[in-house]
Amino acid sequence: MTLLKTYSTLAVIVFISIIFIKCTTTVSKTKDPTFNVEVKTIQSDLKKIVTCENINLSGKEITSDGKVNSELEISITNGKNIPTDDLELKALGKQIASDIKKSLKDSNEYNKYTVLFVTVTTDSGVTKRHWKGNDFKSEEL
Repeated sequence: MTLLKTYSTLAVIVFISIIFIKCTTTVSKTKDPTFNVEVKTIQSDLKKIVTCENINLSGKEITSDGKVNSELEISITNGKNIPTDDLELKALGKQIASDIKKSLKDSNEYNKYTVLFVTVTTDSGVTKRHWKGNDFKSEEL
């Protein structure tokens, strides 16, 4: 009986150890972009490409099981004349991401760029957001 109890305890310990080993640990933190030119210059250049109410940049660094990835999200709010064709929208997003990447002090600062075209509408006090966009690997730009 003692031997059976020992094997059962050992099996539970091994099982719990395997669960802990297989767990994925993910930590995300803000990583603000550092530019080699003034932000006003970047905004002015982007507004030549797309007219919009607002351009928001949000960077983050994600560490998952020791592997570090960084992402920069570029949100274009209420843009004018945004293409409805998916290929044209992707081309516009790629151009915007490429321009932002070129403006960074370290062009390898981010692994991934996400360009979102956000439409915000307010009706009777209710705000609705709809977005469409694409992800680009740094090597693509």
